Amino acid sequence: MTTPQAIYLSAVIVYLIFFLLFARFFFWKRYADQRYWNRRPRLSLSRITEEARAAGRDLPFFSVLVPARNEADVIERTVDHLALLQYPRDRYEILVVSDEKEVQTAEAARPKLVAAVSNYLTKGGPWPAHLSGRGEELMLGLLSRLLMEEWPRLEDPYGRLLSRDVFAQLPEERLEGLVRETAKQLVRGRGKIHVGRLFRDIRKAMRQADDDQAERIYPVLLSLAMPVVMAFSHYRKDNANRILQRMVTHTARAHHSLTREILLNLTQALSHRVMTRVDKLQKRRALAATLGETYQACFPTTQDILERKAQEFARRAGAPQFKHVVVPYDFDGLVGGANLGAAVPSTKGRALNYALSYIDDRSEMCGFYDAESRPDLRVLLYVAHRRLQDGRRVSILQGPVFQVRNFYEMSPWCKIASLYQAIAHDWYLPALFRRLPFVGGTNLFVDTGLLYRIGGYDQSSLTEDLELGTRAYLQCGAWPEYLPYPSSEQTPPSLPAFYRQRLRWGTGHLQVMDKIRTDTRYDYDKRQRLLRQLFRKGQAEWVLYQFATFIPPTVLVLYWYGLVDTHVLPEWVRWALNTMTLVYYAFTFYAFFRYQEHVDSTGRPRTFLGHLSLVGQFMLLPFAAFVFPVPYSSALALKAVGRHPKTWAKTPRTRE
Repeated sequence: MTTPQAIYLSAVIVYLIFFLLFARFFFWKRYADQRYWNRRPRLSLSRITEEARAAGRDLPFFSVLVPARNEADVIERTVDHLALLQYPRDRYEILVVSDEKEVQTAEAARPKLVAAVSNYLTKGGPWPAHLSGRGEELMLGLLSRLLMEEWPRLEDPYGRLLSRDVFAQLPEERLEGLVRETAKQLVRGRGKIHVGRLFRDIRKAMRQADDDQAERIYPVLLSLAMPVVMAFSHYRKDNANRILQRMVTHTARAHHSLTREILLNLTQALSHRVMTRVDKLQKRRALAATLGETYQACFPTTQDILERKAQEFARRAGAPQFKHVVVPYDFDGLVGGANLGAAVPSTKGRALNYALSYIDDRSEMCGFYDAESRPDLRVLLYVAHRRLQDGRRVSILQGPVFQVRNFYEMSPWCKIASLYQAIAHDWYLPALFRRLPFVGGTNLFVDTGLLYRIGGYDQSSLTEDLELGTRAYLQCGAWPEYLPYPSSEQTPPSLPAFYRQRLRWGTGHLQVMDKIRTDTRYDYDKRQRLLRQLFRKGQAEWVLYQFATFIPPTVLVLYWYGLVDTHVLPEWVRWALNTMTLVYYAFTFYAFFRYQEHVDSTGRPRTFLGHLSLVGQFMLLPFAAFVFPVPYSSALALKAVGRHPKTWAKTPRTRE
């Protein structure tokens, strides 16, 4: 056998080994289905109530905790969703914990930006670079607000053209935000707009509006946003007429001369009204105050939204108990800890430890969810069922997390990664629990007493969830049980954000191992067994899969140089090997359709080309497979040279 033939056979053997490793997914699926998914009981409130009566006790009381710092884009819908959980409203509470530093940052930034925009509108002059970004948004917010105040005063024919009926189900503040966002897109596009993105924004604002509703809203929304853009262009000394012509012709698709004339007149008339309102505010010396109010509407803090939700829940009959807790900037991070008088780094573990002091005394288990979580509405029924069955022996329940909800807003690599992450939580996680006390940071329920016994979370850990699970096992012998009710969440939409999140996970895994290795309070043999499993599921697999990604390009380069001879195998064998690649693509499409119910459909493609583009993105699977292990192998390399991340970083969200 020649060397080129030996190289090819070696590559084929490695390929087959990794194909068999991939095939393990189907064995894990069988195990997960037989042990958990196909054995889920038929749950109802009446059944759980009967189980509690038979046990001679009340229904379990749960505390659902959500850490939320800089989460204004997602937190409101999460709170609304948690309030719909199928469980008696007086037997669970929702506790959202925010961070005082967010308020401090907003209060420091608000007067500076308001003063800068007010001075510019008053004095004019060239557009200052420091007002780009948030300054633009604040100006557009002011102009949108003034336009909305002028809208009810419109007389025919404009009153009929801009009928409020198409927005009948949309609250005023949400409509104002939609006009502002549309105007921002028009400004950034110099009069042009991405129609698909605008339809997505309409569907989100209208809470899953269909395409017919979006089509009716589209022209009215543009007719409202265009005067805002016209006024903004006037103040910024842009060529307003050119932008107006572009908006009318390309964006509003007004190709008929009469339609174009009506839109031009409408836009000019409304923009003139808006600018007149600005002049009146200046004369009354009320411009700065109005900008200050607009700032809060444009850039609400998490606290602004949560305080509004707290008032809403207090008025609503039958709502679960809702608590909003703010972590002081100087809280030391320990359960029942103290304020130090100096700023302490914010972490998820620190926030949750602070919140534990505010949970209801009746709480049996604490549920933990991220700020964008959408758990299955039956999850509390199942947790109550397991507690009533086995009591405190059920001390940790960890459910799967399908991070696919913002699927249509991700880059191609993140799309593919999110699908395989969902498969892993769906099928692989139950098998993983046989060897490792893995605990995730969301869709997690922990016995309240256990939390206090182990001292809550390690506020300095980069992966506070994994650390909690391993410490609960080492200190109390607690082991997680699979919770067969999923929660849908988001994956970071961009590759850099995806990399940073996974790099933190990888570094945190190594950090947890270092802590276990040096913590002599626990049994040595117990620690060694745990370390072996962590190494096997961590460094060993990371290196193995990263090594595998280099084999295809290496073989390809060698083939170009004539150092690979494929003729050592019969042609039909080579054909079979090539067709095996189709299995990976087919599996990816299968995963896409499997998790469709957990995807936010507002961003779905509207055209055939859009769907074709999605198919093309799945064709990038080989490149995505190379990217997946990179953050983890990077964690190993950076740790070796002392350049690894040392501070906890928040995962970015997609606005909902």
